[in-house]
Amino acid sequence: MSFFVRVRFDVHDGRQAEFEEAALALRAQALEEPETLTYRWFSTTPGSYVVIEEYVDSDAAMAHNERGEKLLEQVFECAEMVSADIYGPIGPWVREWAGTRPQVTLYPDFPAEVK
Repeated sequence: MSFFVRVRFDVHDGRQAEFEEAALALRAQALEEPETLTYRWFSTTPGSYVVIEEYVDSDAAMAHNERGEKLLEQVFECAEMVSADIYGPIGPWVREWAGTRPQVTLYPDFPAEVK
């Protein structure tokens, strides 16, 4: 089953160009990852961005984050993560990561198992 992520960022004043550079580099990285099915950025107003990601599973999401660790550090230095919604099979590492971030909402599959 697919694993989906939707994250909204508000960029700190004066950091938009740096944020966009990192976001575009992450998108380029995702194009080279066969287990990354969707990786798209959207913006309604300058300084406000949403990324929608789809992976074959949560391990593929983790692998993407590990490969892009430096770029993700740059994103989080330039912007505040306003909200994050995670959909799909919620494993232990996802629960642990989300447990320290009140702006993250987990949406496990319903029903938990498909018969």
